[in-house]
Amino acid sequence: MDIAGSRVVSVTGGDGDRWPERPAHATESGLSLFEYVIVLLSVVLSLGIARVLESHAHLLKRGADVRWSPTYILWLVIILACHVDLWASLWMVRTAASWSMGSLLVVLMGATSLFYAAVLSAPDLEPGRPIDLWAFHLENRRRYLGAVIAYLILGAVINMTLLAGHFDWATFGGALPSVGLALAAIFISNRRVQIVAPILLAILMVIYFASYFPTLQG
Repeated sequence: MDIAGSRVVSVTGGDGDRWPERPAHATESGLSLFEYVIVLLSVVLSLGIARVLESHAHLLKRGADVRWSPTYILWLVIILACHVDLWASLWMVRTAASWSMGSLLVVLMGATSLFYAAVLSAPDLEPGRPIDLWAFHLENRRRYLGAVIAYLILGAVINMTLLAGHFDWATFGGALPSVGLALAAIFISNRRVQIVAPILLAILMVIYFASYFPTLQG
């Protein structure tokens, strides 16, 4: 089942003037199909990005009550980068004439996974109670890193289907190794593993963004 067809529609006014034709990938509302789909996904992605930024802002407000953890902050940066990744990746299919319902659901599930990662990575802030972000990470990493892994797996599916031919290296050289690093961070409590895993994953993401998104082109 497709969300929209690929026909061209034109309208003729009462005086015989011809209105401009809509693009073949436009919906009945006048939006392009890409714009129609991205509006829904942007709402979910915006909520996730706002949650990450809000969490960090609240931690900054607590000042001396917070015991900072570079490892935890790096995971927040990775979660934020994943939001940008999904948004930027979809630009590759901006001219698609149709979307299958399956493709839409997979992309929406990816955005939802990131929203859960953003929410689950935010500590509960209780007035007057100190916050140890390293301890919070150790106690809660399975929850929010599980959501990150879900996104990485869904991202690989998106790369091999909807974005086939655009991100082949990203799937096998980026997403799958990143899943392994996130799994190591979940199941291995060793301090060195907890520190090294997000650093290596962040390096992979830097290479990925530098390779695929030096600029967004129209």
